[in-house]
Amino acid sequence: MRPPSDREEFHGFPAFYEAEIAPYLRQKEDARQKAILHAALMGIGGAVAALAAFRFGPFGGGNMQAGIIIAMLTLAVAMWRINRTRSNITRGLLERVCRKLGFAYRRDIGRPEYFSDYDRLKLMPSFNRESWEDEVRGTRDGADFVFCEAHLKYKSSGKNSSTRTVFHGQLLVIDYHKDFLGETVVRRDAGLFNRFGKPGADFRQVGIASPKFEKIFEAWSTDQVEARNLLDPIVLERFEELDRLFDGAKLRAAFASGRLYIALETGDKLNMGSMFAPLEGPERVEKILHEFDLIFDLIDVLIKQVDGRLDGAFSVAAVRGQ
Repeated sequence: MRPPSDREEFHGFPAFYEAEIAPYLRQKEDARQKAILHAALMGIGGAVAALAAFRFGPFGGGNMQAGIIIAMLTLAVAMWRINRTRSNITRGLLERVCRKLGFAYRRDIGRPEYFSDYDRLKLMPSFNRESWEDEVRGTRDGADFVFCEAHLKYKSSGKNSSTRTVFHGQLLVIDYHKDFLGETVVRRDAGLFNRFGKPGADFRQVGIASPKFEKIFEAWSTDQVEARNLLDPIVLERFEELDRLFDGAKLRAAFASGRLYIALETGDKLNMGSMFAPLEGPERVEKILHEFDLIFDLIDVLIKQVDGRLDGAFSVAAVRGQ
């Protein structure tokens, strides 16, 4: 296998893959095949039952509805069977990857305690359905961090109710290297709607002397002087670089309680890939390591100190070169 970069964390990973991960994936291949077979048999059985209900059911004009309900229920059970096996395999795979990287990992989690600050500071939209998974804890560049994946939905009420995803991505919390007492929020610029995005009664918009930054983001704070100290020119360039790195991920952040909170709408990233392809081969692990490489870039851009003079704007390349 080929690691995504020459970062120290990935040194020795090809040997680790051969010794620890490849045997695990070979062992789980039988479980994958059984899950697909069982799901296929359920699908065939459901299709037969649905057709029988439609053709011979005792419901008269409701036979079609009965057939559709049977088909949908069977499909749901079949997908549950596949997803349960997928989750079990993913847990074992990510446990091994994180152990090699020196991180703690949990697959199934409830709403984490640190989410309360995201909610309080209005970094998240309104939601009434939620699921959480893939929490990773560790230390990087002397700072403790934790991140997880969240899938938040909003289901409307009424006769024509519908459910839509309002956030699907990663939440990252890092112990920040600067002291601050107030709270500062950085969000995507919403143009004329900025006035409606006030995080709380004590917040005021922060005027930033960077047209490039203000074209992308808006900043609010409970302490204007402290906010300008936190959002110094290098930090502004760090956020601009993150916007380039995660193009389209709707980056938003907050400095609060001595920590930096980041939210990115990246979708489901830490996953093992398709259940309809054999598990053997390094491609799945290479994809997961690529996602960790991006997370390392994210953390490094946010907190890593750059020694010496920068030639041009702050960049991922400048950080990696340290």
